[in-house]
Amino acid sequence: MSRLRAASLLDALGIGAIVAVAIASLVILIAPSIIVVIISFDTRAFVAFPPQGFTLDWYRQVFSQDVLVEAMWNSLQVGVTVTALCILLGVPTALVCVRGRFRGTTALSIYVLVPHMVPGIVLGVAVLFAGALVGVGPSIGLQSLSIAVFVLAVMVRTVMSRLQRLDPALDEAAANLGATPFQNLRTITFPLLMPAILAGSVFTFIEGFDNISVAIFTHGFRDRPLPIELLAMVQTTNTPLVAAVSGVQILLAILALAAVSKSIGLDRVND
Repeated sequence: MSRLRAASLLDALGIGAIVAVAIASLVILIAPSIIVVIISFDTRAFVAFPPQGFTLDWYRQVFSQDVLVEAMWNSLQVGVTVTALCILLGVPTALVCVRGRFRGTTALSIYVLVPHMVPGIVLGVAVLFAGALVGVGPSIGLQSLSIAVFVLAVMVRTVMSRLQRLDPALDEAAANLGATPFQNLRTITFPLLMPAILAGSVFTFIEGFDNISVAIFTHGFRDRPLPIELLAMVQTTNTPLVAAVSGVQILLAILALAAVSKSIGLDRVND
């Protein structure tokens, strides 16, 4: 009995330690974002914590300054373009990697993953030099293409995970009923893949909207996205306006994830 009690005590201590580490990790990850949001409502004209009042003036300034509004519009264009490219390239690639019948499927999946493993700064510099060789300068198009290459693996891996869980009997049943491969894709496979495609679209859009490591080398001088504009603001100002811009980006990410959770449920992505 004493050994059982000792084992139970050790198990309880182990579980308690894991829970404590998990809670501490969450606090360390989330606390900085919460502090930034709190600072964005401060009435003082400089960054300090804790705040001494509550105001929405800093958020009004975010949407009243033409430079910030244009930067948000540029980031929105990049996010939408990155998402479209990742859908057009990522979904067929995932289909080939999972259902392809040639020897290079594993190599293809690794090849798609490699850009995501490379530091974004390295990829940004590489794309900048490659664009210069073919006469393409920094612009929204070059920025969108470089970020799409960087995050394409997110879409591919998300869709592949869903594809690998689909029952092969569905394809066999469709074929037995006379459906062509195209009809099978259109009526069975794609509807079942939609949760994964939507989830991958949200993740790639957020990355395209917020990316700075790649965008800092590929954005145009007159097409600065919001993260680059925020970086410039941090270097020249010390007002809560910087925190308000960060709050807008945090809110956008939360709303995007909430929309996916509300529409399809994040737990359905890999079902």
